[in-house]
Amino acid sequence: MHNLLENGTLADRDLYLMKIENEIESKRKGLLKKQKKINELSKNNHFLEHVRDDYNKYYLYIVQQKQDQMKALNLLNKYVEDLTVSGKLSKHNLTDAKYEQKKIIYEMNSIKKNLDDIIKNNSFILNSPIEKKEPLMIQNK
Repeated sequence: MHNLLENGTLADRDLYLMKIENEIESKRKGLLKKQKKINELSKNNHFLEHVRDDYNKYYLYIVQQKQDQMKALNLLNKYVEDLTVSGKLSKHNLTDAKYEQKKIIYEMNSIKKNLDDIIKNNSFILNSPIEKKEPLMIQNK
């Protein structure tokens, strides 16, 4: 697969990356299901409380990672926006910048959807004493 990333066409690489993203999404959903089930079971079994706590820590870590990704992509999006507005780019570079900006916004929407799913499916954790953060907005220009 390493050769595919180096020598493959852009379409081949995109397909490979989409396959990886689908696999990650599948595993993420599986973990969320297990977390929910363990949370229910732990109500009846004190041993599982420790396992549940580990899942909750993982959940909080993932939420923080997604929020950090959104912040970074927002900064990148703003930078590309500033470049396109500055008038300092050639026509070709401007086209490239707009294309990259579309990819950034697509990725931001994907991360936001994943974050929303994680939060929606784990609302029971939000009732625990954790630090609540403001939701990140996608700057779409």
